[in-house]
Amino acid sequence: MLTAVASLAGFVVATVTALVLYAWVQEHRSDRIPVLLYHRFLSKTAFDRGEIASTERTYVCFDTDFAAEMQYLHDQGYTTLHLDEFLDVLEGRRPRPARPIVVTIDDGFRSVYLHAFPVLKRLGMKATFFVTPDPGSANFLKNAPLDVPATREELREMSDHGVAIESHGMTHRYLTRLDPATARWELSESKRVLADWFGKPVRFLAIPSGAYSGAVKRLTRATGYELVFASRKGTNHPRSDRFALRRLVVGRGFGAGGMAHLLRPGTGFQLRLASTAQNAVQGVIGTGGLDRLRLVILGLPFGPALIRRPLRLVAVAFGALLVLALLGLGAALLF
Repeated sequence: MLTAVASLAGFVVATVTALVLYAWVQEHRSDRIPVLLYHRFLSKTAFDRGEIASTERTYVCFDTDFAAEMQYLHDQGYTTLHLDEFLDVLEGRRPRPARPIVVTIDDGFRSVYLHAFPVLKRLGMKATFFVTPDPGSANFLKNAPLDVPATREELREMSDHGVAIESHGMTHRYLTRLDPATARWELSESKRVLADWFGKPVRFLAIPSGAYSGAVKRLTRATGYELVFASRKGTNHPRSDRFALRRLVVGRGFGAGGMAHLLRPGTGFQLRLASTAQNAVQGVIGTGGLDRLRLVILGLPFGPALIRRPLRLVAVAFGALLVLALLGLGAALLF
């Protein structure tokens, strides 16, 4: 019995230590490339006037913050890449800029056209817009009081001026809940529709709602995608899995200072650890369960702080796990 306890404790300590060291090494590589993730945008002026009521902090960004964040990247000498350029850098077919970065925006809301696109155009910066073509998707309906889908004309204008349009699934459903044939249709139909709309091949995908699995990964390969972003946080480098790429989520209230903090290797390290814990929970309760858990946490008095800054919580969880394992190991050795 004591031998089994000691073995289990040793395994836990070794596993957690390996995860921490691996995350640290990955986020301190000299060839790391951050990929930013935005969703919807809000007018700060309208919000301050009380014309918009929104408590969401993770999936929205104020227009003024976005402008400050892009200006910071511009002033600091970052080079924004389209995903074909990003892939060429990863594959060694294109020289790596001194400070490369990729700007991505998910879903397909009109607020991107109203608030983000003018900033990108003014600064001459590139971005990728992962769009769900079906305007009747549940994600659009859920956010209807605050935002609506971008029109095809608005998407075309963005496509013509430096914003690449790529796939975010046809109807934004959880791919992990669908049978293989339906999931394949979600991936291939969105690819076909967007290519038909804009006359450009669709090669890249962001998984809707982060509903990702080994089966989904195989389907993305089978339907012809070349890069896939999953629900993983952190940065990427030439050895990263092309079908499980990572991003850094930018939410409300970041601004230039928040962007500088987000891009530090230490922040990427903590976010990668947080993502490891999140994906472990998601593997047990599913993507829908994770969304419901997030809503429960947000309902707690301290919930928004945990959602916004889960890093200390994850650090405490890892620390507690290590302490328990060490205590178990000590007890086994003493008795």
